[in-house]
Amino acid sequence: MTLKSSFRDYALALVFLSAVSILHASCGVSRGAVFSVAGNAVDSTPKTVRVLPIETSDVLYNPGMGFADFHFGWGHPPPPSECPPQAVAYFRWTWDELEPSVGQYNFGLVDNVIRQAKASGKTLAFRIMTVYKGSTPKWLLDKGVDSVAVGGDIFPDYNNPVFLNYHKRLIRAFGERYAGKPEIDSVDIGSVGCWGEWNTACCTGAKNEICKRFFPNLKNKLRIIDWYFQYFQDTPLVMLVGGPLEYAVSKGAGWRGDCFGDYGTFSAIWNHMDNVYEPAVKNPVVGSAWKVAPVQFEVCGIMQDWYDRGFDIDRILQKGLAWHGSVLNAKSSPVPAPWRAKVDEFLKKFGYRLVIRELTHTEEVRPGGSMLVKSLWENKGVAPIYHPWPLAYRLRSDDDRVVATWRSVANLMSWLPGPHNVEEAIGIPADIPGATYNLDVAVLSEDGKTAHVELGITRKRPDKWYPISKVTIRN
Repeated sequence: MTLKSSFRDYALALVFLSAVSILHASCGVSRGAVFSVAGNAVDSTPKTVRVLPIETSDVLYNPGMGFADFHFGWGHPPPPSECPPQAVAYFRWTWDELEPSVGQYNFGLVDNVIRQAKASGKTLAFRIMTVYKGSTPKWLLDKGVDSVAVGGDIFPDYNNPVFLNYHKRLIRAFGERYAGKPEIDSVDIGSVGCWGEWNTACCTGAKNEICKRFFPNLKNKLRIIDWYFQYFQDTPLVMLVGGPLEYAVSKGAGWRGDCFGDYGTFSAIWNHMDNVYEPAVKNPVVGSAWKVAPVQFEVCGIMQDWYDRGFDIDRILQKGLAWHGSVLNAKSSPVPAPWRAKVDEFLKKFGYRLVIRELTHTEEVRPGGSMLVKSLWENKGVAPIYHPWPLAYRLRSDDDRVVATWRSVANLMSWLPGPHNVEEAIGIPADIPGATYNLDVAVLSEDGKTAHVELGITRKRPDKWYPISKVTIRN
């Protein structure tokens, strides 16, 4: 080799190393596998490894997002071939179910559903209703609370002080029992009006005037909302469009639309999508609610109704993304087969989708030393996470023995759609044996006991941890 060619090769090598170096150190670059590039012999800076994980195009079925399982399919859930798997179980209970006698709360009903949901990998979202099949307890009416019969329902006087007193006690009792529990996905502020939808739509004729008189005045509406925030702290809350939405959202609630997809279900000149939800999100307070609390939808009718009426599925799904939705209750009904591919593509953006673009770390570390880890992530979804699930790292031997685990400093609840950088120094235990270990990453459950979230990259292990790289501990 001539001196000229040697100098040319050396210069090209320097250009390559400069292009891929991080932290002013030499580093290895890989996709799906890890290797190192030798550092400069005169540079004492620790060598680093750079990894570029491979993104997956799979639909991810993660907690707090995607389709909701409505009352466990009412006993007849559609198979996965007809409806995407669900990670949220959505239930509605009436007041008389939850408090059959004064002060005797039926926590067992809720606990049983939580157990069933947990066994199938779901968390619970719920609403308490006061007008549905006569759901205001008879014992409460017998205390002098006036009401009017509306079909099979009883519409109570929400402004009656006795009603308000026991209403507050109900919310307090269930908040004290379930607020902040990791098994609870969210709570629907829905204990007012017909079906818990903050309206008098179940009242007809002359009785509608009585319902309007019994409907809570503004002061009492706000008091009821305040009780949810007081007693369901550390629990995501959602407020149905139709109630005092701006007030609830200003306090930290998300919003909910219970007739999503309606582009002509009830009228050719009026629909929920254009005439209710679109104006709501144009309010800046409501339109930015998704940044701190979930936006949830429930289909108008079922999806088959949309298909039969010739609704534009692309237009409907795009609105769900534009409004930054996380959960869609399709009423445990099948997705029309011709639309399944479109729905699956929609689910790749609906809610959150966390992808590791790049991770760089110290290649070799001594026991008792520290490992610098830098990572670049992207949330490719339309919403953040709404629970304090920690990002974590671990070192694992090839025989699957975990020798160290750390929680990241990152706050995933702040990860809006787009890129996010994390930089942290991880302390290595002083007694860790010298060896080369797998560096794994995961998003854990709130209690930190298990990996909880599927990431948008390949190489997922059965325990939902992802092997990213290799680290050598050298004594």
